[in-house]
Amino acid sequence: MSSLKNWLPACCIMLFMLMPPNVILAAPASGPARSTARPIQVNIDGAFISADSSPFIQSGRTMIPIRTLASLGLHYSWDATRHTVTVTNSSNDHFEMTQGQSVAYKNGAPVQMDSEANNYNGRIMVPAKFVSEAFGYSVYYEKIREIIFIQSRNFTPNAQTIHSADLKQARLAAISMPVRYSFKPGTSVQSDHSQCFSYSFASKDATRYAYSNGEITTVVEITETAATAIWQASEADIPGYPATTFGGVQPAYISDLFQDSFSYNNGVYSGYHRLNDGTVTTFKFPGLSYTELIRAIPE
Repeated sequence: MSSLKNWLPACCIMLFMLMPPNVILAAPASGPARSTARPIQVNIDGAFISADSSPFIQSGRTMIPIRTLASLGLHYSWDATRHTVTVTNSSNDHFEMTQGQSVAYKNGAPVQMDSEANNYNGRIMVPAKFVSEAFGYSVYYEKIREIIFIQSRNFTPNAQTIHSADLKQARLAAISMPVRYSFKPGTSVQSDHSQCFSYSFASKDATRYAYSNGEITTVVEITETAATAIWQASEADIPGYPATTFGGVQPAYISDLFQDSFSYNNGVYSGYHRLNDGTVTTFKFPGLSYTELIRAIPE
């Protein structure tokens, strides 16, 4: 961890100088707790989907708005009298769920669900994994970034996009790939989830990035059609935090990853870009969704 200690203070001091402290780095555990959890994101076949109600985890099950299923090419209808939603695919298979009941019906046959559909603040939420897999989609919940990835069986990420000359599109494709890891990821010491996070890239590169939730940094490498977390560690320069490596080995190029950084903080998107002469330019921009986080570097 000595190399981590040497690198992190210098890097994080620079981040503190560039932005408000809570954009990149969260307050120590002894500070005030954040009031609102960051919404879970949904990515379907490589595209981030805007939802009218944020997904959430209940009893270990991820619940998503029924309207999100339209992005899978599924059609749905709501029977207000019976409090029943019917989901249909292009092959006319239909899946019927009644609010508050754990038994659903697929093509008329009863199916036991692991969590029932229900109404939350006027929105019908359904168990993502169960419903998606019922129609042949795979579901993966990535704990590192709190993103639900739903993919059709024939979906394959476009490896050429990662190497595109359009750096914005290449980086967007990079963060749209689910991150796999062979170690147990670290958990936040805060009682809720971070409202701030950042992606940092090497100059003119989309094949590797550092992701930070303000407490833990994860370095991700992309090869062909897979994104893999190769190293994860606590941001040890924060007072009260132990210098902990959760998995992998710190890459030699770690300092190179902080040429371009894009951050989210409570609805505000911002970033910075380091020029060849060492000059740093900062910018802010209105963000409409998670997709807006990665954008072209200003001229």
